Amino acid sequence: MKKIIFSLFLFGSLVLVANTFVQQEEENKGKNVFNETCQSCHTGGFKGWMTGAPEIGDWDDWEDYFKKDLSVLVTNVNEGTKGHAVKGECEECREEEIKTAIEYIIAETKK
Repeated sequence: MKKIIFSLFLFGSLVLVANTFVQQEEENKGKNVFNETCQSCHTGGFKGWMTGAPEIGDWDDWEDYFKKDLSVLVTNVNEGTKGHAVKGECEECREEEIKTAIEYIIAETKK
């Protein structure tokens, strides 16, 4: 009986650790895409200044964008707009990756 309880405890612990790892990976996806692609314009550097890109963390810069539905923001980035390159110039980025990057920007910018 003790072996069964110990085995169940061990199995449950492994599942919990694995779940935590997967959750952290999911949370980091948006940050990773942002750092690899979006940060060149959205961190206040020269390229961002030249393009007028809103800076991550600056609510006033993003407020009008955040009034839009997430699906609209994803579509705008995927297809490009007058002020935003198609996929932020990340040709290999999939729609899901773009969505996670936008979610990361929102999370880092909320008041």
